[in-house]
Amino acid sequence: MTHPGLYALTEEHEAIRAAVREIAEREIAPYAAEVDAESRYPVEAQKALTA
Repeated sequence: MTHPGLYALTEEHEAIRAAVREIAEREIAPYAAEVDAESRYPVEAQKALTA
């Protein structure tokens, strides 16, 4: 039996998730198709996520 609240995210985790999503949408999504088409490592994504 599972407990409904057992896997709920804390407010802090939700804030982190939202921040990462915003970065991904702003910094990664615009060139994701290009990176896939070229079959290359997304250096731009790494830079955006480690800045």
